Amino acid sequence: MSNEELIPIGKLTGAHGIRGEVKLAPYGPLDDIQWGTVYIARGATAPEERKVLSFRMHKGVYLVFFEGVSDRNAAEAMSGYEVLVHKSAVPEAGEGEYYYSDLVGMEVFTEEGKLVGRVDNVFSTGGNDVLETSGPFGEVLIPAIESVIIRIEPEKRKITVRLMEGLLPD
Repeated sequence: MSNEELIPIGKLTGAHGIRGEVKLAPYGPLDDIQWGTVYIARGATAPEERKVLSFRMHKGVYLVFFEGVSDRNAAEAMSGYEVLVHKSAVPEAGEGEYYYSDLVGMEVFTEEGKLVGRVDNVFSTGGNDVLETSGPFGEVLIPAIESVIIRIEPEKRKITVRLMEGLLPD
């Protein structure tokens, strides 16, 4: 594996059928991803290279055939692994667009300058994305919608938000 940065594109969630297809819940649109070779990892384990033989979209998830995975049991064993690709395999984000991996680790502040926490995860609810943060208020889930996200400053690793009533614990 080269030293080029790997970024997560989705999570394997289980088997589909009996031939070894694995369900991949994408972290965002994967239309422009360069498939071929990907990496899988769970937790702090070293990423393992995997060749993608085929993939297709089915009911909001991708169904992926990996080389060496030929039955349901092998596919089920991959559940919970994250799928990563070289950053160069992902097209540049457009103006004002960010990949989930760009946001993880950024600090979130209210428009008054109060620290809400650090982004630990970003996930999609179907209607919108949600920033999962941890900090002085514990876990805070922040909807990534225009009325809440005021500004994202990648160079400062900072997100400024206008929190809706009830988002912070009492």
